[in-house]
Order: sequence, then structure tokens, then C-alpha cells
Amino acid sequence: MYMMLSINQQIFCQMGSVSPDGYFIYNLREFIFEYHNAVFFRIFGLEPAALNGSMDWLMAKFHTDDVEHVMNCYEELITDGGAKKYLFKLYINEEEKYLRCSLVVSEDGDYLYGIIEDFTIDQQNKIHIEQINAHKNITLEVLAHDLKEPMGMIRMTASSLENNIGTLDENDLRRSLQFINEMCDRNLKLVRSMVNHEFLKSSVVAIKKERADLVWELQDVVRFYNRSHLQQVRNFVFSSAQEKIFLFLDSMKFLQVINNLISNSIKFTAEGGTIEVYAEERADEVIVSVSDNGIGIPAALRNQLFQYNKEVLRKGLNGAESGGLGMGIIKSIVELHGGRIWFVSEENVGTTFFISLPKN
Repeated sequence: MYMMLSINQQIFCQMGSVSPDGYFIYNLREFIFEYHNAVFFRIFGLEPAALNGSMDWLMAKFHTDDVEHVMNCYEELITDGGAKKYLFKLYINEEEKYLRCSLVVSEDGDYLYGIIEDFTIDQQNKIHIEQINAHKNITLEVLAHDLKEPMGMIRMTASSLENNIGTLDENDLRRSLQFINEMCDRNLKLVRSMVNHEFLKSSVVAIKKERADLVWELQDVVRFYNRSHLQQVRNFVFSSAQEKIFLFLDSMKFLQVINNLISNSIKFTAEGGTIEVYAEERADEVIVSVSDNGIGIPAALRNQLFQYNKEVLRKGLNGAESGGLGMGIIKSIVELHGGRIWFVSEENVGTTFFISLPKN
């Protein structure tokens, strides 16, 4: 294929052969594609045989809202020449796809060079995050309204206690304190329920994988716990079979998983206990584990642990509440990475969660 191309065109094609973006060279005189990489076909959902002199097949892939915009951009590019960037929207298999196109017309006007980036995940995340933020604003307004009255009642009760502390008998004092405690408990449940709901909604934002050193990322997490006040009552340990393990993952979301697992271990491990994070690279996968020597998971809860089921809720050793949605979210995020999660637990001995992530 490269023999009929200039040196610069050959370099362009070599770049396209290793790029995650779509590359193409279009002959504006003969109306044929001189070059296109495999990604180009995947972006447009095409087979190589679909390419021919007509551009009708290409126009059919664009969203109906964007067809006129595409034609205007093409005319502008051909008229002005030079390099330009455009954003387009496709509609393939009843799904929208967003493209960022960098296009250049050669100086002689004979060729159109193009690099096409599929930024659908970024765009969908942006839209989803905007929806979440708008919903959170409403949630905060509702929360502020619902908390205003009970907080006022708590304040009035506390003020009455302060003003009459010397005259109240023990029963009156106990009743007032019980009222404050019940009001706080009720409203903490309200806050926790809303937070869990928002956390669950935000977790469905699609992942964006980037190359990361998993060892460094996990070390940083454990280092945070060792610098906190928790290191005075728990032992946090990190170890790895390799000095570096490079993997494509959404670091922010995956570390959310690790932090959630460590948080659960803290709740169910006694003071002086040990929580260990371990990583190991194998032939086709990377294994990450979070283990503790806590109280373990009761046999009756194990089959339902990854379900969004309030029946599996239990308080930690010091009475810390469990969100109830955490383990289900953890499983979802791991599966979005193409991985799987499981655990081994024995009551009064401890629990180890294992995560397997594919290397490819």
C-alpha cells in the first residue's frame, strides 16, 4: 500500500498503524481513500469492502442533526485549505458516538489527511456529570429543608438544658438527651440514605482507562492510612511481588474500590489488628488483595454480600454504620474493568478480598 505514497504520507501511515485513533488519507481528485487504518473502520462500524468512490456510506453514519454541519465543515475545509478541527456526532446501531476530527488539506489541494478521535466516553461522562451535579443541587436543597426543622428542635432542647441544668431532675435530663439522640440518629439515616443514593448514581459514569503504575498507586493509598490517626490503632501494610506493575485502568474509580475495602476492614478489625494490601502480576492477569485479621463475614451473609440488600447491613465493632451499597458498587467498578472480585472469610480469623484484572 505504501509504495505509491510520498515519504511524508508513509510516515503518516506508520503513525496510524500504531495509533488508537482513526487515520486516513483521502484523494480529493479521484475520490478514493489512499489509506485508512483498522481503527477508522471500527469507529464508523464498517467493513473494508464498504469503501468506494461514493461518500454516501459515510454521510449515512452521521447523526441527522449533524449532516448539514458536516457538509458545511467540508466545504469550509476545501475552500480555506490548511488545518482545522471539528466535532461531529454519529448515530450507529441506535447509539450516539462523538468524534473529534483533525483535518488537513495538502498544499496542492490533492489530499485530505485526517485523524479521528472517538471521545464518546468523555462526552457521555460530561453529560452524565452535569446531570448528577444538577440533581445534587436539588438533593442539597431538599436535605437542607428536611434538616432545618429537626436541627431547630435539637437546638431548642439543648438551649433548654443549658438554661435549666441546675433545676432539672434526672428523668427530665434523660428524656431530653434521649430526644436529642433519637433526632440525631433519624437525620443521620436521612443523610446517609441520600449520600448512598448519589454515590450509586455517580458510580455509573463510564470508566476511562489510562496507563498507571498500580504498585505506586496502592503504595500511595496505604501511605495515606499510615499517616492518619488510624495508624495508632491499626497496622497498615503494603507488599508487591514486583517493583512496578503497569496496567490500563481508571485509577480514580479503582482506588475508590480499594479505599472502600480498606474502610470495611477497619470497621471489622479490632484495635491492634492488621490490614494488608498486596499486588501480584501474573501471566494474563494482575491480582490485588485486601486482607485483615478481623471478625470475618458470617456465613449467612456471604451469598448476598455483593447485592444491594439492606439485610446484609451490619454495624462495625465500634458501632460504625455500613452504607449497604458499597459492595455492589465495588463489584460493578471491577466488572467495568473487565475483572472479577471474590473473597475468602472465616469468622474470628479474618477476610481477604481478591480482585483479578486482565492485563490486556
